[in-house]
Amino acid sequence: MSGIDEPGTPPEVPQEYADVYRDAYERALADGDLADELMATSVVEREPAERPAWLVPAAIGGALVLVLCAFVLGKMLSSDDTSTDTVGVTAPTTKVPPTGQTTPTKKPTPSKKPSPTKKPSTKAWTGAVTPVAINAVTATCTSAPGVDSAGKTVDYEAANTVDGDPSTAWRCDGEATGTKLTITLPADTQVGQVGLIPGYAKTDAKSGADRYAENNRITKVRWTLADGTVIEQKLDPSKTDRKIQLMRVPRTATGEVTLEILAVDRGSRNTTAISELQVFAAE
Repeated sequence: MSGIDEPGTPPEVPQEYADVYRDAYERALADGDLADELMATSVVEREPAERPAWLVPAAIGGALVLVLCAFVLGKMLSSDDTSTDTVGVTAPTTKVPPTGQTTPTKKPTPSKKPSPTKKPSTKAWTGAVTPVAINAVTATCTSAPGVDSAGKTVDYEAANTVDGDPSTAWRCDGEATGTKLTITLPADTQVGQVGLIPGYAKTDAKSGADRYAENNRITKVRWTLADGTVIEQKLDPSKTDRKIQLMRVPRTATGEVTLEILAVDRGSRNTTAISELQVFAAE
């Protein structure tokens, strides 16, 4: 069915309704106001509705939000969420052993035990011995020279202890405890025995005075050998026994022996003397 082509021309309708439509159409044309209203209604163009003032800024804002969200999401997807990257810093890498394996622990190297130091023998030598020629004797204390009853000068140097004459002696004023005499021997002498006369074994030729009884008599000494062996010797303080008192020691290779006075028996003259010292080598 065609619409209205031109004003004043009746529309095409089926034949059976032609008379009715024509009559109505003609009446409408006769009524001018109705015809104008019908024509206006059929040809009126709808004018676009006016947009709200807030719509454009809102649309722009929404678009910016969508762009920002897309940018942030893209950064998150492209980064490794298990590590953090820092400019100029490289994260250390830790090697993880494969599943089922463990990293072996390095066992500490056992420290070597120090070799035990050989202790010097404490058993006294029991074999044969021979006297040793002593090279020198020094002492930490020596009395000044004196004069005997005949007016003869007498000295008391330590060398008197190895001159083979018991009437000469080394002497120190007082009890002399702590005083030491050092005996120098040929190198590596195998010492097996030592001894001394622990007093001044002299009888004054003019007055007949017994110097051994008048002076202090040593009752105890300490012998120290070069390897650290230490032996103490007790001595008989008898006034009448003037012989050399000997003691066996562990066989020791040494070039030096030290004698220290530990105790004395007081005499009427408070001076301490040794007439002879002897050292014997083990054979």
